Amino acid sequence: MSVRPISEVMEEMLRRYRQKPNLQDKWRFLAGCDDHGYSDFFVYGPSFGIWQIKGELRNPYELIGAGTKVAPRKIDDEIREILEQGTPMPFGFLSPHPRMRDRVIVASGIGRYQNTMDELRSVLPGRHHFAERELRRRLDELRRKFGLDAAYR
Repeated sequence: MSVRPISEVMEEMLRRYRQKPNLQDKWRFLAGCDDHGYSDFFVYGPSFGIWQIKGELRNPYELIGAGTKVAPRKIDDEIREILEQGTPMPFGFLSPHPRMRDRVIVASGIGRYQNTMDELRSVLPGRHHFAERELRRRLDELRRKFGLDAAYR
């Protein structure tokens, strides 16, 4: 399971989203917080699978963090039902392009917000727990790098 920068994950999602325009309305987005207070974003796309992004807003326009694939392409009805629960909410991500310094990747739409993500995490594959730890570690590194843990002055 490869943990990658958000920009790379978003670039792959955008590419897949554009490949099959007739399936674009089948994509799902679920946002919430984990037990440690980190923001979690789960994105499902047909023929794409489920990806998790663990991130934090660096400012109102930029999300920092990392992402990884947590489930294969096919999802069962139990996971689909969980992804469709929660309160509807707009979402927007802006991430620097991984190769072109003068470009950004923008993702926006309507998703769902769920106060607890425990239900979804309980039905994801067991290897997801290892990815969780790696995502938190990567986000902690970014928080230190960008000074997000520093006290407000």
